[in-house]
Amino acid sequence: MLIDKNAPGTQEKVLSILQRMPPGKILDAPCGEGALSQKLIDNKFDVFCVDIDEVYFKLQGVPFTKVDLNKSLPFEDGYFDYVVSIEGIEHLENPFSCIREFARVLKPEGNLIITTPNIMSIKSRTRFFLYSYHDFFRFIDIDDNFRHTRPGYTHEHINPMTFMELRYALQKAGFQIIGIHTNRFIKPKKWGTMYPLIKSLVIQKTKRRLPKDKDLVSKEILEGEILILHARKQFP
Repeated sequence: MLIDKNAPGTQEKVLSILQRMPPGKILDAPCGEGALSQKLIDNKFDVFCVDIDEVYFKLQGVPFTKVDLNKSLPFEDGYFDYVVSIEGIEHLENPFSCIREFARVLKPEGNLIITTPNIMSIKSRTRFFLYSYHDFFRFIDIDDNFRHTRPGYTHEHINPMTFMELRYALQKAGFQIIGIHTNRFIKPKKWGTMYPLIKSLVIQKTKRRLPKDKDLVSKEILEGEILILHARKQFP
């Protein structure tokens, strides 16, 4: 049985977005074991899988290619209708390059759904303020070749991106964001009854500094655990 190892609710949200659109040729990058790919097949998508670890991939009867997403994708321009990338870019040295490759292999008006830990949530901002690391980015042990070695933190996330950085990378690659989503909403427990005041202060300061950028004070950004962006490739 293939195990969904993504944050709770992430695959379900991604599928709910894709199910609104007609089936087509889709790239799952990175695909992990293939749990999402199996669900995509069940929804009549023509699935292609890529990942850096071919041993980890367990889904049978699906095209699989070993790929380092820091490098070029082995597909022709405009080959796919869809690309889905769940919790992948935080593992990469150059997510900007990866997003450009996603744009290259997508047809005009093709759809990209990309997810990454939301380091702009108030919970993650609080953790960084107190401990100097964001949610999902911690415990890189210098005594073990800089690998995440604490129990429960073996994900090796190396590249946190804010919503603004990811939005910029998408726009530079020729995408337009058409939906901002999350897997679930979370709140920092440490603030207790003070949390509404902290949230109000964040909203007030953000609106004062960036009054036109309403996305930054959305519930998805302030309280979402995983940032899920639906973007569409624009015509050249």
